[in-house]
Amino acid sequence: MRFFIFITTILTVSAAVAGQGRSGADPLSRLQQMEMSGDVVITLDSLILENYNKHLIQNSRNRGVSGYRIRIFSDNGHGAKEKQRRVKADFLSTYPDITTYDRYEGSYYKIYVGDFRTRREALKVLNRIKSDFHDAFIVGDNIVIED
Repeated sequence: MRFFIFITTILTVSAAVAGQGRSGADPLSRLQQMEMSGDVVITLDSLILENYNKHLIQNSRNRGVSGYRIRIFSDNGHGAKEKQRRVKADFLSTYPDITTYDRYEGSYYKIYVGDFRTRREALKVLNRIKSDFHDAFIVGDNIVIED
């Protein structure tokens, strides 16, 4: 247990140091490079290394961060896909500055709008569009953050 805490501490410290100017490889890779120069000796259980690498792969696949969107449309059945297209066109003609996302989830055609970091940001836009889209509401979602 102490060994795990030690490794976690090393990784955390190296990540903090890396955040102050270095870019590129992950913290463990940088530590391993230091090991080659003789500054540090690292002994890891293969399962720790395997789980660490799985974590890095999973995070690289996960685009965006937790945030909020507004759902303005959800319908299924005959004609739902065409209705989704009409609602999206209506929304974009009225609010061209807000990004829309079409989805098909569990036999429902849905439209989500916006990328909001906080619920408060989403609420401001919801109040703005509520007069045109009465059934709109805020949902938690994985949002896109532009650089």
